[in-house]
Amino acid sequence: MNGAGWRLAALLNPTRVRWQLAAGLLLCGLAPHVGAATLLASAIDKAGAPMVDVVVYAISTESKTVPAIPTDAVTIAQDHQQFSPYVTAVRTGTAVRFPNYDHIEHHVKSFSPAKEFEIKVYDSGTPPPVLFDKPGIVVVYCLLHEWMRAYVLVLETNYFGKTDASGTASISGLKEGSYEIRAWHPDMGTVKPALLQTINISDRTAAQVKFSFDFVPRKRRAPK
Repeated sequence: MNGAGWRLAALLNPTRVRWQLAAGLLLCGLAPHVGAATLLASAIDKAGAPMVDVVVYAISTESKTVPAIPTDAVTIAQDHQQFSPYVTAVRTGTAVRFPNYDHIEHHVKSFSPAKEFEIKVYDSGTPPPVLFDKPGIVVVYCLLHEWMRAYVLVLETNYFGKTDASGTASISGLKEGSYEIRAWHPDMGTVKPALLQTINISDRTAAQVKFSFDFVPRKRRAPK
């Protein structure tokens, strides 16, 4: 069919023409790109209850270099005399803000090798952000209020998520290949290794993993 014939056919029966074009693309190996796979992860504690604040992340076993995707600054606030959120996962090279929404002073400090920093006493506003440029676990404290604590897991992968109150998290954009799927919770500390599973993403549909932890998470300390 020549160009004029296709235009006439499209006017008379546009649905049929769209299907014919799609079939032709498939036969030629030029089908439209289909989105990458999504990983659905769940986490339960020793008692079988859903676990919140579990960071789940995927590391390719085939590609050792993963270019960082530019990200906006992340916020960890001091609010109601607690750090919020309690657990944060970021890509290396991400800036993190620590605004104070309380009407009292805070003194933010980290002694962690992955990122040691200090934001001295301030009572309002937002100080300059902190750049998290090394992978690892960063524990953040308030030196004035010993119950205030936050955890930042700095990762060298673009594929990560955090479980919600239902104990589930999702990671999108996974290309076909083999991955190590790791799960970490702050009660594991900075030494104990993350739980690990290896999966193979062989198509572009959702994959699922489940992690069972051997402890029940401690309750966060309440403000005094």
